[in-house]
Amino acid sequence: MDKSKYEEVYELLEDIRDIGPVAKAFDIHPGIVYTIFSQKTVFKVKSNFSNLKRNGPAQLEQWNRGKTILDMAKTKKVPATLMASLILKELGIPKKIAFNSPARIQNRRLRQEIMEALDKDHFFSPHAHNIQLEKGKLGEEVIFRWLKAHKIDFLTEDQLREKNMTKTPDFLLSEPIMIDGKKIFWIESKAMFGDEKEHKHYTKKQFSHYEQMSGHGLIVYWYGFLDTLESNGHIIKCHQFFKGFENEVNELLNFGVHQ
Repeated sequence: MDKSKYEEVYELLEDIRDIGPVAKAFDIHPGIVYTIFSQKTVFKVKSNFSNLKRNGPAQLEQWNRGKTILDMAKTKKVPATLMASLILKELGIPKKIAFNSPARIQNRRLRQEIMEALDKDHFFSPHAHNIQLEKGKLGEEVIFRWLKAHKIDFLTEDQLREKNMTKTPDFLLSEPIMIDGKKIFWIESKAMFGDEKEHKHYTKKQFSHYEQMSGHGLIVYWYGFLDTLESNGHIIKCHQFFKGFENEVNELLNFGVHQ
């Protein structure tokens, strides 16, 4: 995606309700816009939630005075699940128990507000986390089928770990293949949009290690990527690369999208 277009889309996304109109205005699949907004939300939370955590007692005081978790989350511009986790911490209630079994919370008001927070949070709730995991699995499944269809031998990440290998790509090819005139030794699937922050992070954390181990690889950002990304010798593709798997790709792009 052109960077100027991406920046326009990024700036316009302030609420979950913006996804549909922005997707229509820029003629972009809603799943891609949803993913960009999700990553924007995560980045903003990482930037300011630590400060909010230090003010936990003040947030609890507001809650005790009657302000709801949803209203507090909206005021502070943080996901409802994170505000709920902050209140739970101040009350000494393990969030894992509260989030997995909210019906066990004895305080009626707290129980209701926790359930509302989990329902309204599209990015940080346990349900949202499970959706992201499922997206990851769907992306890997498309690559798995693509490799099988092209009769390309490979080892999966799980098989590599059985060999006690660390820093393993999703797929290590038994023999390199040629894509766009370059030899590819491995494939990594990312159910995200490849912006510059994410790409730099994963280049340092993963891709550079795979390169040292095996050579260059194919990086798949299923929801698209900026055309300004530095490939560092690798090949970068999105969902459009996988011709013949349109149904599977559409399932991935549409999975868990809220408009």
